[in-house]
Amino acid sequence: MPRVYLLSDRAIQIDWGTGSTPGENQVSVARLTAFRQELIESMHSLAWSAFQCVQADQSITVLFTNSILSNSQGKSILEQLDRLVSELTKSTKNLVKSGSQHRILVNYGGVAGQDLQWLATKTELSPEALIELHSSATYTVQFLGFLPGFAYLTGLPKQLQFARRDTPRPRVPAGTLAIGAHYCAVYPWESPGGWHLLGHVEQVLFDPEITGQEGQSLFKAGDTVQFIRADHA
Repeated sequence: MPRVYLLSDRAIQIDWGTGSTPGENQVSVARLTAFRQELIESMHSLAWSAFQCVQADQSITVLFTNSILSNSQGKSILEQLDRLVSELTKSTKNLVKSGSQHRILVNYGGVAGQDLQWLATKTELSPEALIELHSSATYTVQFLGFLPGFAYLTGLPKQLQFARRDTPRPRVPAGTLAIGAHYCAVYPWESPGGWHLLGHVEQVLFDPEITGQEGQSLFKAGDTVQFIRADHA
């Protein structure tokens, strides 16, 4: 069972990552995504202030517009949510919704992929073999965070898993494909970043002009992604 607790006066966290044994309560991203959708639909029927459900690696945070501690509703909301989570944990046990599949063209190497040679040296692979290894994997969108539209992708081959840079770069261009620890990602915005850079993606992955919940991001939790070499497309 996940743990449900007050995170702040405007947030309640549902956490699957707090078992006594590491990984004890972990759930798949597909089930977590299905759970979140069912939770949103169930909460719409409750007379609460406006809320948003934010999915992370092994948690869902329910954010409220107003403080839930400013009146007697706070304890009631926490108790209702605790009961709702218990019910949904049982009802969504076998409910798995498949996400969308994406094929993303990548220009590996060059200025945008300035860490490709460093990674090749570390892995004792040629740049060509490293690109083949990276592009042969199928990645899953675990969650979005850090920046709007920044999707943390799991499925990175173990041979390519390296700790983040000791010193982050002050500027990583939008569209940069990068890896860090056991994650892979494409920077949707220009920002500082400490991941290792592999190449550049031309496709726009986040459009702030699109309205609607999560509508701006191409990637959603539970989606799968395959990177295709642009020169082989």
